[in-house]
Amino acid sequence: MNTRIKELRQILGLTQKEFGEKIGFKSSISEIENGNAPILDRTIISICSVYGVSEKWLRYGEGAMFITENPELNEFFETYNNLEKPLQEFLIQCSRDLLDAQNKM
Repeated sequence: MNTRIKELRQILGLTQKEFGEKIGFKSSISEIENGNAPILDRTIISICSVYGVSEKWLRYGEGAMFITENPELNEFFETYNNLEKPLQEFLIQCSRDLLDAQNKM
């Protein structure tokens, strides 16, 4: 689960401090990401609530990362989850580039 928390934080483009502050986590997120601190149920619930993450994905790595009522987004997230890490990073960078281009229009 610690690697999924790190993956989520990186996808959201947040520092460990920013990520932790938004969920009310007082300790270092790096301790969780490195597997040196336990992940309490209240932390899991906060992450899922604040960031719209599927608890099933966070706990077990199953299903889509994010919860959404939009079937197209669910398909996008499912596709993303099935990509290898380098392709996930490429997709994220392409999305950021598209957003930058859109903002310049």
